[in-house]
Amino acid sequence: MKKKTLASLLGALLFAAASIVPAASAHARGIGTLSSEYPVSLSVQIDPATITDDDLREIRAAGFEFVRFGVRPPIRSVNPALTDYSKLIQRVRKARLDAMVTLFGGKEIWGHEPGDMRGGGGGSGSGSGSKEDRFADFAADFIKAHSADVAIWEVWNEPDNKTFLQPALVRDFGAATSALCERLAQRQIRPDIIVGFGFAKLPFVGGGGGGGGGKVPSELEDAFVSAARSDCLTDISIHPYRSVPETALADYQRLRAQLDRRQLNKTGIVASEWGYASYMPVRNQGAQASLIFREYLINVAAGIRLLNLYSWRDRGQSYFSKEDNFGLMSKSGEKKEAYSALTEFLKIARHSQKVSYEDARGASRLVLRRGESMLHVVWTQGAEQSVSVPATAGAKCTRVDFFPQMREGSCGSRSGEGFSVKATSSPVLLSISG
Repeated sequence: MKKKTLASLLGALLFAAASIVPAASAHARGIGTLSSEYPVSLSVQIDPATITDDDLREIRAAGFEFVRFGVRPPIRSVNPALTDYSKLIQRVRKARLDAMVTLFGGKEIWGHEPGDMRGGGGGSGSGSGSKEDRFADFAADFIKAHSADVAIWEVWNEPDNKTFLQPALVRDFGAATSALCERLAQRQIRPDIIVGFGFAKLPFVGGGGGGGGGKVPSELEDAFVSAARSDCLTDISIHPYRSVPETALADYQRLRAQLDRRQLNKTGIVASEWGYASYMPVRNQGAQASLIFREYLINVAAGIRLLNLYSWRDRGQSYFSKEDNFGLMSKSGEKKEAYSALTEFLKIARHSQKVSYEDARGASRLVLRRGESMLHVVWTQGAEQSVSVPATAGAKCTRVDFFPQMREGSCGSRSGEGFSVKATSSPVLLSISG
């Protein structure tokens, strides 16, 4: 009887233990858990100092689900106005948007001496200690304080760009990241999505990529691998700037292969900053609109879950300055062609899913399914080409053009097994049903 009782007790304990372990590990994390109304969830870069509530409402109504902005510690040299980030986060939530918050430091990234810190919002980061510890405390304190209201955290912004991390400090980056990961583990802070490091160049593939020439320093790559393997960072974030969007597809594939080689199979890819400027004489608003539209389509083709566009509003008013003209809106608030084309497409693409993508001799065709309709988006990287879109006999076809403004019309007469469309660098959509 005692043996039977002991066996029953041991069985119960083993069952309880088995039920506890899966429960602890069952909570999925990472960008793969992100749900969206669209094939790719869209974010847009905002300026915390100038963004208005009307802007935020307009961003949400346009089809964006996230806004991205950077948070800096209270250091005189980089945050003299002591921006109220807590209030901004609440304003974002009130507009029914989610926040993607990028955490980075001071002029020399981690900050100067403790005496350079200002009161208010610094947490333990405003105390003494090494520069790495001060950064880790600042970032961990901010994540803990706002974990309920921020959907996606990003650690750092372009550490491979000397504007954001002095080259002499690259060697300290791993220690700073490790310190942050240790703080998060000690305080049992496990954000659902926490990405890094917003690479300006494509890591792990020997240079190239969207951020210009050169290679990502190995110290930064090693820091990412260590943080991802320890389950501190859930995903990798990159900034795939490039002359034409279509080349990103192969780079995404190369990066995916390199992550898998490093046993980071669960690590997703986030495009946390990418845009095109309309500045003369290089690119007018029409060309900007075409490239941003194609940028979104390529991310759909690649299966990227989140794309952050740079940016919501122009920084300045010079027609000849690249940095002044990345916005979807002008400095004074007029909507550019990119805004109109993209938001009109999002209205159609809402609740659709990717079916296929093909690139035949420079002519691209992305196919989405929305209910009973098949949405065929076709375009080229340059010269006009004739593209055939299949359709069953008797199917209804509606053509939608987005440039220079949206208009719907007939697909014309059938050609062979479907419809023929003259594709150009400005994407056109054929909606086929029945």
